[in-house]
Amino acid sequence: MKNLVRTFIAPYFAFAASVCSIVGLVIILLSNKNATIVALMAFCLFLLIILTGVLLGIARMLHQNYGKDYKGISSFYVYQTDDGIKSTFETFRLIQCKRIFLSQIEYRFKWSGTIMPRIFSNSQRIENIKHYSDAQQWDSAILRFKKPLTYNESTVVHIKTENDDHDGTAKPFIYCKLESPIDIMQFRVLLAYKPTGYTEKAIFERKLIDQEIDAEFEYIESIEFNSLYKQYYHVIVDPAPGYIYRLRWKK
Repeated sequence: MKNLVRTFIAPYFAFAASVCSIVGLVIILLSNKNATIVALMAFCLFLLIILTGVLLGIARMLHQNYGKDYKGISSFYVYQTDDGIKSTFETFRLIQCKRIFLSQIEYRFKWSGTIMPRIFSNSQRIENIKHYSDAQQWDSAILRFKKPLTYNESTVVHIKTENDDHDGTAKPFIYCKLESPIDIMQFRVLLAYKPTGYTEKAIFERKLIDQEIDAEFEYIESIEFNSLYKQYYHVIVDPAPGYIYRLRWKK
């Protein structure tokens, strides 16, 4: 607390004191009525400066202690297709705010097909969607909260895309980019069009975040196909951050 006051708040206090000193000289030259009004305004200004200093000081301290705007707690990814052509991809992420106020976050993604997916959310407003033709550049969108989060407040971020792969160019995988520690990740891939008795395994793999989008992935393990429910299902507890994780299967 002493470091917070000395480093972040003291400069604002000194500035407010200087302003009040100047105002004090002005008050001497005014009548009693005008002096009272000016003194009241100066007092309000002093409080405003101090409050601003406190808020900015806390914000800077939080930024130093936690580099990101929020902490990820858990993520759930669901890919579903009935015919192998049209599909949906849905993400649920539980996050915790690490700023005084947080009104929006950036969501980055990349669809490998030629038709850009329709993206929407049940919980947030989606703004400023950007698609890039460069395969090495992530697409992005801004997810704006309906009500700003406050420090340590948690919420569920929801994103859903509707995808069309009529020309068969989309690649059969889903992946996520994990920049900071998280408690749990869950992948679920539902492939209703697969024939009865299909048993081909999926591959779970990863690569470092700072590598190119099309760089080679490192094999982690194989995932069994549940032929009864026609799905791949995989859960990872405490995954290592700094990687892009991918679940890949055969079309």
